[in-house]
Amino acid sequence: MRSTIILALIPAALGCLNANTNSCASFTKSNAATASAFCATFTQSKVTATSALPAWATHCSRKPSLVSAECSCHYTAGGGGGGPTATAVPTTPTTTLRTSTTTAGGGGVVTPPAGVVTALPQSSGAVSSSAAITVTASFDGGMKNYDRSPRVCADQSETGEKDAMFVLEAGATLSNVIIGPNQAEGVHCKGPCTLINVWWQDVCEDALTIKQSSGTSYVIGGGAFKAADKIFQFNGFGTLDIKNFYANDYGKVVRSCGNCSNNGGARHVIMNNVIAKDGG
Repeated sequence: MRSTIILALIPAALGCLNANTNSCASFTKSNAATASAFCATFTQSKVTATSALPAWATHCSRKPSLVSAECSCHYTAGGGGGGPTATAVPTTPTTTLRTSTTTAGGGGVVTPPAGVVTALPQSSGAVSSSAAITVTASFDGGMKNYDRSPRVCADQSETGEKDAMFVLEAGATLSNVIIGPNQAEGVHCKGPCTLINVWWQDVCEDALTIKQSSGTSYVIGGGAFKAADKIFQFNGFGTLDIKNFYANDYGKVVRSCGNCSNNGGARHVIMNNVIAKDGG
């Protein structure tokens, strides 16, 4: 079991797992003929059951999230919905991630930093919606569980903003909600937004998509569970500031879009007091 606490702010780089130390990354990178063929179908059909994984997935502990992460890293365009390509060549070299990490291996106990909650809160009720809920100013969900009905989650298939649970206009704030498993795209922010104590019970395609052209979006508190691929998808530009957040069972905490239109602007990610546990 691996737990990562992100505490301080120093330069680091978004990238793949180290192929010199990680068996999944090593196999996926060095066996292109074998891995790329499966990765192409995996990233399109979005296999989530371990029974559908190839034999070489043993190098990845037979974790769909880990296979997905390495397939995306080496054999797809890196987020935002593009199809598989022969190599993953980032088109946004100006993405920066400022963190430092502390890892506890071998089942060691990690004490959460002050302000981080590591358990999904109990909901105060349930709300179902047949369409995404648009927030123009401020929305306090009162810790109710919000979900889509009928179900629109298609696992790792990109479905778009229409299948989100919440769509936030520029400057909007979303707080105190639990997002259920039947929605597909979590929260879409069309401009700078603020999320306070927002929880994802079971991430579908991704939890939050940032589309702002500039400015800063904030994620304060909350957490996400069971993200087969990424939690935060950064398609816009500017800064994503994440504080006091908890992630458990995930592929990537943040992904910078590699094939978005007009790519090339700067993306900055600040993570402070974040616990990321059992990641890919």
